[in-house]
Amino acid sequence: MALLHILPLVLLSQYVYATALVVHESISDAPSGVEVLGSPSPTQEIELIVAMVQSNITGLAKVVDAVSFPSSPSYGQYLTAAQVAEYVKPAPESVSAVADYFGSTIASLNSFSPAGDIIKLSLTVEQAEGLFNTTFRTYSSANGQQMIRALNYSLPSTLQQHVLYVHPIISFTTPPQRSARNTVYKRNMALNRRQNLAPCEDIVHPACIQEFYGLPNKTISGSTTNTIGVAGYNEAGVGGEYVNNNDLAFFLNEFRPDIAGNSYGLVLLNGAENLQDNTGGLEGQIDIQYTVGIAGNVPTTYVLDENDSGDAAIGYMDTINWLLTQETPPTVFTTSYANEEAQFTLSTATSLCNGYMQLAAIGVSMIFGSGDGGAANDHLTGPTCTEFVPMFPASCPYVTSVGGTFFQPPTAFVSSGGGFSNYFPVPSWQAADTSAYLSTIGDEYSGMYNPSGRGIPDVASEWEVYIANASSITSVGGTSCASPIFASFIALVNDRLIAAGKPVLGFLNPLLYTTGTGGLDDVTTGQSSGCEGPTTGWLAGTGWDPVSGLGTPNFPGMMEALGISG
Repeated sequence: MALLHILPLVLLSQYVYATALVVHESISDAPSGVEVLGSPSPTQEIELIVAMVQSNITGLAKVVDAVSFPSSPSYGQYLTAAQVAEYVKPAPESVSAVADYFGSTIASLNSFSPAGDIIKLSLTVEQAEGLFNTTFRTYSSANGQQMIRALNYSLPSTLQQHVLYVHPIISFTTPPQRSARNTVYKRNMALNRRQNLAPCEDIVHPACIQEFYGLPNKTISGSTTNTIGVAGYNEAGVGGEYVNNNDLAFFLNEFRPDIAGNSYGLVLLNGAENLQDNTGGLEGQIDIQYTVGIAGNVPTTYVLDENDSGDAAIGYMDTINWLLTQETPPTVFTTSYANEEAQFTLSTATSLCNGYMQLAAIGVSMIFGSGDGGAANDHLTGPTCTEFVPMFPASCPYVTSVGGTFFQPPTAFVSSGGGFSNYFPVPSWQAADTSAYLSTIGDEYSGMYNPSGRGIPDVASEWEVYIANASSITSVGGTSCASPIFASFIALVNDRLIAAGKPVLGFLNPLLYTTGTGGLDDVTTGQSSGCEGPTTGWLAGTGWDPVSGLGTPNFPGMMEALGISG
């Protein structure tokens, strides 16, 4: 951009900016538990992302339906990432308008997404206040995390049609919540031999999971493209998540000696380190041990992101962007992290969900834990508990969310997260199931949830398992266990599909809610926690329910439903 073109804009006063700008997004107040600490320094550097209007996102949604519904003649005919980019890249006039406005003040605009629909800005607080006609404050969240935010921001009227949102000006999103910091619990045991472990009706290990879900011990296709990806996040103020290689080896020797010596691939984003000093949480340990250890010889990759922003939205976007840039992305990708849906603005949640739509279009099965706080996410109790709390990204219709159950007999676990989205309407493939469930509860919980929302979870699997940690056996529980187990189930199904010359499953939900129900065992007992006092959570029942979804894996049943031999 020519210097003569930008100089007059640089000299505009904040008053002129104010008269030319129109409020684009606003909130009435900071979330509960967030306190104002004061005003940041005008020279403080901040980073923002600007999401531009995507050229044909509705067209991409139609393509995803076409490749994901088993009844469609295009089923399994996935797009390439380059083809997907054509649907989401911004129009040239949007790119020009954004560059003209922000380029007047900021030296460089960096692309943040592969299709160029999201750009990143680095600027000072003073510059941002002028560009967006707002006032920033420094806030402290309930966990002590500090963030620079405002309650509104404005854009020129001529730019409104080109920009979806600017993040995180009004978004108070915390880091991705990991179960080990919430309700996941552990019981350290002086158990080092398999024969001393409690039977499967108490806490399970790989042999139990293989037995109850009918999972095979080995793969048969020999495919190197059928892989599992596992998300990990090291976040500012939260601490690291690592996979200890010695513990994985110990775990496989104890529980899967037939594949002892197997390992995992490692991808480090944004300077992340996978330390080997046992200082991390349990998330990475669970996720890798119950993918490598359940899916056998399906290659597994741990994708660890170092996100110093402490912002869950940026962390989730980092993972989406990485997947979209891979020549051969994982066919299954599991994430055991979640945040309350309300922590995200509607525009940010929608943008992330559109990212998962892009991954659905290229044939990636995105699997997320549904959360570990029951219907109300635990913290909303007593007289302050007036509504149930859906979790995100689990509430996005383009991901498969996994709740938690126990074996012997299969029972929905009390802390299994679930409910109904306040952002995303119920999709066509789920409408009959959620309607049937809601007809059984009548007016119960009226006003505490959105009866027109997308229901979660979609499925469920085992909640509590043994893992190896610090060279000893420990039991842990949570959808952090359930999500990688279900991902391993899908990876093994994909292996049989590839061996039969068929495409991998890709976006799972249209299959699971139709012909794929034969590959799931219904869970009809159990109830999630709700609010303290008389308001309990969701009841499990016949068919879909917001505790255990459609049910738990049944490998032989899925083989039959897909018309292939096991």
